[in-house]
Amino acid sequence: MHSRAFYFKLATIIGLMVFLLIPQSFILGLVGERAGWREQAYQSIGQSWPGEQTLAGPVLAIPYQLTFNRKEKVKDDGGREREITREETLSDTLYLLPKQLNIQSKLDSSVRYRGIYGVPVYTSGLQVKGEFSNQALLDLLAENKDKQFRWDKPYLSVLVRDQRGIVAPPSLTWAGSKLAFQPGSNLPGAGASAGMYAKLPALALDAETRLPFAFDLELNGMRAMNFALLSEDTSVQLASNWANPSFTGELLPVRRDITETGFSAQWRASSFSFNVTGAMEECRKGDCTNLLSRAVGFGLIQPVDVYQQSERSIKYALLFIVLTFVTLILFELLKKLRIHPVQYTLVGFALLVFYLLLISLSEHLAFLTAYSTAGLASTGLLTLYFGAILHSRKLGLLLGAGLAGLYALLYMILQAEENALLMGSVLIFVVLAVLMLATRHFDWYALTAGNAGEKLASPAPTTE
Repeated sequence: MHSRAFYFKLATIIGLMVFLLIPQSFILGLVGERAGWREQAYQSIGQSWPGEQTLAGPVLAIPYQLTFNRKEKVKDDGGREREITREETLSDTLYLLPKQLNIQSKLDSSVRYRGIYGVPVYTSGLQVKGEFSNQALLDLLAENKDKQFRWDKPYLSVLVRDQRGIVAPPSLTWAGSKLAFQPGSNLPGAGASAGMYAKLPALALDAETRLPFAFDLELNGMRAMNFALLSEDTSVQLASNWANPSFTGELLPVRRDITETGFSAQWRASSFSFNVTGAMEECRKGDCTNLLSRAVGFGLIQPVDVYQQSERSIKYALLFIVLTFVTLILFELLKKLRIHPVQYTLVGFALLVFYLLLISLSEHLAFLTAYSTAGLASTGLLTLYFGAILHSRKLGLLLGAGLAGLYALLYMILQAEENALLMGSVLIFVVLAVLMLATRHFDWYALTAGNAGEKLASPAPTTE
């Protein structure tokens, strides 16, 4: 092969590699498009099924009116200053958090489908119990001994992010009595449909009293469940049949156990863990929405995100193309073959079709099955084609086996999420090292020059 002709062909092949980046980008765009359609399926299911849930509370609210006398100085018509007493009335609400709060939840999850897209949903059976103390109420009275109080009916509020998820009307056990919950949280700024509340009997004002409470709640939701730890001492115990949780929030569980059939977890927190006092002060000023913001919980993640893994695999497409083309160029030089740029182009498209097959099959099959099927189809096609253009079945099988090994290594990298970068870097280094060591004794000038001026004929097909 004449050196000038070789370099011209090499430039053509490099240009072809750059050109193949265009269909690679189209396939990456297809992954984003399919992931967007899946998100639309989530939103569609969310219109007819409750969304991500957060449970906050309970909060004990005690409305009151405070009447007091205030002295001020005024001037009469003659300009003389005198002191008068005015009676003023102030309306306010005292919000109390539980001294102790214990939440136990058993979550039963399943998958709802919209077309080919599955969305994890759940029904959570909650048992909530704890106790309040009226000490803050007694302190308020002690600080305002010279003022008159008029107490309105107290109530207990529970915040739920999506009230549609409350399956059946729950009842509250308060100091041994059964009380009915009503829709709406009755808390300022939290929205009319953000939970439930129950009116309570009058509280004791003469001595410190412990006020135990308990209620059961069946709550539907989708994709995630969170708990706002609004208590001086909180314990949340949860068990679920979903085997792939992703723990979220500002505190991780103090204990967790994940198996193939589900998981269990426990959170412990105190008033020191979260700035609950600041959130309650904002609530007293008229904005209780932040009570839902400081929460812990988990998300029901899919065992395999096929779009994420497909996207990561596509990023290695250029490596596969470069290695395959370099191998073909070496065989051209060593075996004195002539492979047309059109044949390089077909090989490049065959390598890219693997990723298209992977995306489409993984939407209907398990990812391993889809990956294996796409890999076998692509490798089988290229093995036959290599054998034809290299005029050797043995070389075709050798290249096909090497390509199959690369696909196997790529799958291992995709599964090792935490070590994917490390394994990918090592793979590229090893491949480059093997290529450099295997060709370290080549006389590239002689190979690229070939027999100058001699026209190389294509060798006859063999069956070796």
